[in-house]
Order: sequence, then structure tokens, then C-alpha cells
Amino acid sequence: MNDEIVVAVGIDVAKATLSICLNYQNGNEKVLGIRNTDTDITKKLLSRMKEYSGKVVMESTGHYHWIPALILSEAGFDVYVVNPLLAKQYTGGGVRKIKSDPADAKSLARMARVADNLPHPFSGNQKTLYLRKKLGLIASFGKQIQALTANLKSVKEGQEIVGGTESVVIKQIEQTIKTLKIQMKKLEEECVSEMREDEEMSKKMDLLCTVPGISEFTSALCLHWFDSHKGTTAKSWIAYAGLDISVRESGTWRGTCRLTKRGNAFLRKRLYSAAWGAWRNDENFVKYYDELREQNRSYRESLLIISRKLIRTAFSVLETGMPYDAKKCFPQV
Repeated sequence: MNDEIVVAVGIDVAKATLSICLNYQNGNEKVLGIRNTDTDITKKLLSRMKEYSGKVVMESTGHYHWIPALILSEAGFDVYVVNPLLAKQYTGGGVRKIKSDPADAKSLARMARVADNLPHPFSGNQKTLYLRKKLGLIASFGKQIQALTANLKSVKEGQEIVGGTESVVIKQIEQTIKTLKIQMKKLEEECVSEMREDEEMSKKMDLLCTVPGISEFTSALCLHWFDSHKGTTAKSWIAYAGLDISVRESGTWRGTCRLTKRGNAFLRKRLYSAAWGAWRNDENFVKYYDELREQNRSYRESLLIISRKLIRTAFSVLETGMPYDAKKCFPQV
């Protein structure tokens, strides 16, 4: 019967279990619970989706959604892993406030049926997902090292003021920070090596490295994140990095515009560092920076503008397959 045709599937993911809602053409919904394992997903879910050709929506939950997303995408289904902020628009839209795994699965199924603002379908594989986790570890390392360094500096300044014997433990912590920096650098090199195992990806990295300020690791980072969130324009890349400007206006009122910061924070930080590197090491970017400062732009604002210029340049380099050309980036040169 046509009424029994599944038209949407929503999956609420937990560490050990999956709550799956099957939304039928007649409006009925059926929720089943299974374990978050290869065996259960293959035997208990795929068998119910043999003739299904619609969307499967699940919420991003760390790495717990990896197993169902990989199995379903490899089976040929269009899997959409959505940001929790986007999912909340649907899970919080009811009159009654219900928070449970089956209720969330139902909301995600309705989202699969009617939403027109879903991200690109899931296209990861085991290798890229593991690489993503390692990049996350590098980002976490960076935050922890920065916090430890700042606290250690404060303690040493305090010790200079009050005097006293220098602590042996403080020296050991300093050595630990140095070791962490070395290990983080090695992890970055490992990620670059893994990216370069793909010949096509390696060629793209070489192209990006021709852009001033973009290092080998930054090129790998850009390719990993931008390639997994493909956009048709450079503006979509800028938005994904959270470097686009939010607009606040109503009628004749104009609010203060700020960065959205909705994208990948680690990617945004590295692109900002790349902008600093371009400004310090390339004469054309030095002139561009000076022009921005003459327009009364602040130091930070100028570097953010350069960051966006680097993204547009990187996008153009990859689109054309041609290395960076200063005359195209700066026509006035």
C-alpha cells in the first residue's frame, strides 16, 4: 500500500542506542530502538529501508553518529548530519515541551520531510572522520597550551614581585608545555602526511601553499573543512569559517555589525594567523594592510579583511587550478 511507504527517516543518536522514527506517507510514525552497532543497523534498520529513497536526518553528536552515518551513506542513502542549532528549530517547535529520544527522532523525521535548509549530504569515510578527530585534538591542544602559558606567566610575575625561591614544579610545568608544543607540531605533520597520501589532494595543497601566509598545515585544514562543506561561491567558504559579517537593521535603525563566528573556530583562528603571516612577509599584503589602516580600520579589523581576501584567493586558486598570481589578486600592482 502507498500509505505504508516510508517518506522520511529521523535518527536520534546516543552512545549505545539509536531511536529511529519512520515517517509514512499517510502521516503515521513508527519509532524503534536499536543498538548503535554495525550488526543492529544492518539487520534491523536497512531491512526496513529497502525501497526507501528519501532523506535520513540525524543530529551531530560528537563521533557517536559516525557508525550509522557511514553504514547508511555506503548503502546509498542521502544522509544529512545537522547542526544541533538547526535541529532545535524543529524539536522545540511543539506546544508541549517533550525531551526524549523518541520525541527527538520524530522531530528529525519531520525535518527530513519538510526542511529545505539542510546541509550537504554526509560524504565522509573512515579515514576523513578519524582525521577530523585528530584535527580536533590539535585545536584542543592549542587552547590548553595557551591557557597554561598565560597562567604560568601570571604565577612567575607574582613570584618576581613577592620574591622567594623558584619552584621546581613550575620548571617542570614549563618543560611540559614545551613537550606539548612539540607533540602538537608532530601531530600537525602527521595530518599533512595523511592528506598527501591522496594525489589529487596533494596537488591542491601545493596550489594553496603558493598563497602568501598559507602554510602546509593551513592548506590541509582548509581543504579538509571546505571540501567537506562544498559551496558554490567564496562567500559560502567565508561564512563557514565564521568570518562573514552579521547584519542588524530594522527600518531606519542600523545596529553594530559583528563577525557571525558561526563557523569552525579552529579554522577561523588559523586563517587569522595566515593573514598575519601574509601581512608580515608579502610586500603586496603589506601595502594592502597600510591602505586599510589609512582608512581608519583597526589592526584586528584589517587582519580580518585580509583573512577574507585569503579565502577568496584560495577559492580562486582551486577553481582555476592555477597558482597564486599577485597581479590577479592585486590588479593595481
